[in-house]
Amino acid sequence: MGSWLERQKADPIPWLMEKACAPIRYRIQTEIQGLSADDVDVAEARDETYKYKRPYSVSTTQSDDGTWFTSLAGFDHLNVNRQRGPGTLFQYRALVEYGWGTDHPIVWRTSELLQGLLWEDASVDLCELKGYCGGDPAVEKYLRKMLSRRALALLSRSNLNDDIGVKRKTTEVLDQLDAFYQGDVHQKIYTGELVREKETEEGPIDEVCAVISPDALRPEHWLFMLFGRNPGLKSDERAKEILGRVVAYMFSHPHPEVEVLEVGGKVFDRYMEFTIRNLDQQDYQEQKLVGRLLQELEFLARAGVLESVPKAKALLEWLIGLQDEEGVVRAEEFIEKAGHRLDYSYFPLEDNWRGKHKKFTDVTFRLLLILSILDGKS
Repeated sequence: MGSWLERQKADPIPWLMEKACAPIRYRIQTEIQGLSADDVDVAEARDETYKYKRPYSVSTTQSDDGTWFTSLAGFDHLNVNRQRGPGTLFQYRALVEYGWGTDHPIVWRTSELLQGLLWEDASVDLCELKGYCGGDPAVEKYLRKMLSRRALALLSRSNLNDDIGVKRKTTEVLDQLDAFYQGDVHQKIYTGELVREKETEEGPIDEVCAVISPDALRPEHWLFMLFGRNPGLKSDERAKEILGRVVAYMFSHPHPEVEVLEVGGKVFDRYMEFTIRNLDQQDYQEQKLVGRLLQELEFLARAGVLESVPKAKALLEWLIGLQDEEGVVRAEEFIEKAGHRLDYSYFPLEDNWRGKHKKFTDVTFRLLLILSILDGKS
């Protein structure tokens, strides 16, 4: 099939290095061009990245215990005066995506907290999640297990795969996936329906929700982050076969529009992550979701499964076709009007999208990164 990078209309790197923010330039140098950390230009870009306004602002609101806003998995709008904003998992993920490493004290402090979450340590404060428990041990057990898997993914994202805890938990998750993705997976994930009243402009209506089992291992971003960022899994034949079963399930079953989790007598809303399961090219065009699509394609590419999904390949071909003669994706009519980090938990990397070139640098970099991953350059 040839190189994916060769399908570009032009190499966008010169344009990106002139126009893009420090994190994008730093990640191009280290992840795509393969320059070493002691390279003068890399060191300069990294220093700029640590001073870059968005991640620096995130770092200044970290608490001494490594959390943000006394929240682990919350995702509120930022209001520093009221001590509210994205929770610890999302703030940590943002810093790492901006290019901050575990050698930075802010990142390292939270990585130590993630170790406690990894082991489901009962002494680790559940922060805002305590209110959901209500003294129910089944709910607390579920929440700690959920946090453990997310911590595992984030520690792998930080290249801490040689840590003994990460190794043991990775093996544990792999064994669980192997056992779960057998037989009729759909019946294991969705155990029934819940009908509840929903208010609309026309008045209350009955909303039918698919009920997720608390034991379900859903195909979600955190799972693909683990597979995509752990070299051991990417080279292990058993792991690749298991992931193949997960992907086969993902694209052979529809994703319910409304999902809820029922555990310990409590009901929690869950939201669809992989829109690619249900949306097609026309949907992404009409709803202006190119940014979101690029995130999802990157997850699939890093996990090594994008090329096995015909729909994903077709959507990638469409995105490549949106490039102009400089190799830049300027398809503003298909890109989100705003790229708020509350909507895209690590995207965009630019400080805002008010200037058009900032919107274009973000999506052009994401496309370049995906093509580089597929060609084994990243």
